[in-house]
Amino acid sequence: MDTLWIETLQRLVQVVDQKLAAANAEQGEYSHTDYDGWRKRTAAAQEKLIAYFTNEEGARFNDRPAHEVSVKMAGVRATSTGGTTAALRNWHTAACKRIAADDGFNPHGSGPVTIEPREAGQ
Repeated sequence: MDTLWIETLQRLVQVVDQKLAAANAEQGEYSHTDYDGWRKRTAAAQEKLIAYFTNEEGARFNDRPAHEVSVKMAGVRATSTGGTTAALRNWHTAACKRIAADDGFNPHGSGPVTIEPREAGQ
C-alpha cells in the first residue's frame, strides 16, 4: 500500500478519536429529564463533526433513507444506522484494519530504477 496513504490514515484515525471525544463532551450525558436539550446538543455536535471533516479533511457524508449515514474519507467508506458519530466510529475501525493490513509492499515500486547499459551480445 502507498506509504503516504497509510500515514494519512494514521493521522486521520487520531483526528477522529479527538473529534469524537470532543463531540461526546459537548453533547453531555443523556438525561430523560432534559431530552430536548440533549437532542439539540447532540445535533449541534454532529453538525460540527460533519462541517470539520467535510471542510478540513475532504470527507463526504450521505444521509440515506432508513437513517443510514455513510462517510467516505481518504478512500475508506463506512456506514451506520446509528448516526454521524457511529459512522465515524465505523470509519475509524475500517481505517485501523487497513493500517494493520499494510505489509509495506508498494506494488508500484519505490521510484525510478537505474537501467544499466548492456554490452553487445548479452
